[in-house]
Amino acid sequence: MDTLRFPIKFDNNKQMSKLTENTDAYIKQLISFCILTEPFSLPLSPDFGVADPSFSTVSPDRLMLAANKFIPEVTIVAVDSNIDNEDGRVNVRFIYNR
Repeated sequence: MDTLRFPIKFDNNKQMSKLTENTDAYIKQLISFCILTEPFSLPLSPDFGVADPSFSTVSPDRLMLAANKFIPEVTIVAVDSNIDNEDGRVNVRFIYNR
């Protein structure tokens, strides 16, 4: 099932832009949602997400476990994260297989 692009964008026809299911952009958005969601913040899926990486790097083990549980169509094989010294941003790079 196609999903809305996040953040929401509009195409040339003034329609909300969507991501096609099983494309790389679609999978990356699903994994990004997992990273950006704090556990216990969703009442119907309290174990969805990984711990807030605001002051540390993303835990590769937790991300792999969460992705395996909630995004079964992919397997994350590597996760690399670091904190940018200039702006304090947490950069996360992941490699996955379908």
